[in-house]
Amino acid sequence: MPSESNIASWRELFEKTIEVGLGAALLTKESATKLVEELIQRGTVTKTEGKKLVSDMLEKGKHQKQKMEDLIAEVVQRVMDKADIARQSHIEALERRIADLEERLDT
Repeated sequence: MPSESNIASWRELFEKTIEVGLGAALLTKESATKLVEELIQRGTVTKTEGKKLVSDMLEKGKHQKQKMEDLIAEVVQRVMDKADIARQSHIEALERRIADLEERLDT
């Protein structure tokens, strides 16, 4: 049976790894399960704890992935704003205005 100190130290390590974000965002159920199975085989965690760890890892991974996507979208938005690049929606609006003006001139 795993000792409390082994579980606590593993959990602390896991929490620090999750904070990095990228690893958590890319974590799949298969890789989480494989990691936990190895910990169970080593006696670091019990099967019950292992199931909870997989669930926790996947939930935190999903949360971190969303945070990363939001951050990337924010950075891209700032870059686009600084670059002063016209968006497709702006171009389409201008094309509609031009078409309207051309139509008015033809009548």
